[in-house]
Amino acid sequence: MNPNTANLRGLCLIRSLVIAGQFGAVFYAENQLGWLLPYVTLKLLLSALSGFAVFSWWRSYQSWPVTDVELFIHLCVDTLGFSAVLYFSGGANNPFISYLLVPLCISAATLPWAYTWLLGAIGFGAYSLLLFNFIPLEAVAPDQHQHGGAPNTHILGMWANFLVSTVLITYFVFKMAHSLRQREAELASSREHRLQDEQLLAVASLAAGTAHEFGTPLSTMKVVLEDLTEQDFDTETRADLATLGQQLDHCRDILTNLVSTARDLSTDSTLNTPAPDYLALLQERWQVLRPDCEMHSSLSPALCSMTLKLDGTVSQAILNLLSNGADTSTDDLRLDVFEQDHYIIFAISDRGPGLSAEQAAMMSKAFVSSKGKGRGLGLFLSNATAIRYGGELRWRRRAGGGSRVELCLPIAKVCP
Repeated sequence: MNPNTANLRGLCLIRSLVIAGQFGAVFYAENQLGWLLPYVTLKLLLSALSGFAVFSWWRSYQSWPVTDVELFIHLCVDTLGFSAVLYFSGGANNPFISYLLVPLCISAATLPWAYTWLLGAIGFGAYSLLLFNFIPLEAVAPDQHQHGGAPNTHILGMWANFLVSTVLITYFVFKMAHSLRQREAELASSREHRLQDEQLLAVASLAAGTAHEFGTPLSTMKVVLEDLTEQDFDTETRADLATLGQQLDHCRDILTNLVSTARDLSTDSTLNTPAPDYLALLQERWQVLRPDCEMHSSLSPALCSMTLKLDGTVSQAILNLLSNGADTSTDDLRLDVFEQDHYIIFAISDRGPGLSAEQAAMMSKAFVSSKGKGRGLGLFLSNATAIRYGGELRWRRRAGGGSRVELCLPIAKVCP
């Protein structure tokens, strides 16, 4: 929600409380004190302010954002409207005259200085005019407070006004300032996400160009490999050539999947896959990618009957995390999939040296790697995938030594 909209709602609440208090004061002065005041005019004026308050409540729930100028106009209406009420009820002698400071405090906490200075000038001018132009209040026991008796009505009114002003300024102005600080934090987070998006775009552009360039050398190697397989080699050499052919086919499949995933993302199309089949597919792709490293996997019973709706970036993120774990240690590499707190968690565990606190804090940064040979993109891309789904990437120490990286995705986003 726009911070000015939240501030307008707070102002509407303050205005409603003040109008209710003024209605109460008017009825008390008319029925209990018997002061000679233009009560009909006062009630009409307060009714008009009440109508404006209702309109302001309605406005605060509309879709278009509240601007600084609009909030300033609302504060001016409060200042001038309350000044008119004061004119018909004692002017500067009215104990509630200091309420004119409340709109000024709200402006100081929420609006630029220019608006605050202008509102201050309006409030000061209204106060100055009310010193000389007003309908006077009829005094009741004007010197009681000077002779040890009970305080007179004016003093009691000043006390009540100080109490109300203190509560309003302390509570509502603090909330408005807090809303602004929260908005600044959201803007800072938005700037960070925009920077990450720019880095992702740069990586995507580089990947597209690289994929295009890879096509020709892969085709050349495939042709050369087919010529070699027709020659007479010993059994061991033929096995090596077959392995090389499998790896070339795997490279070709990677490029094909890259184009397919990009097409699926652009058309917002994903496949619904049962969770056991999805895990089996990950296991198969992993064994092709790293045949020298065994990976143990498990699926919680609660997920066995569930269907997952995931695009290719999720499986690629999981494989990236598995590759990072295998690069640090090939012992006891695990992939555990389970449900927790409305999230589906893909937990990748290894027995490597782990990450320091500084490295863990840099997981979302591009081109930062804890491995000497790393390019610093695996964790960055995996974190970007998690954020796109509304999830997160977490790291923690594994019991018994090593790392445990958790890719957490909301169930509402991954289960159709």
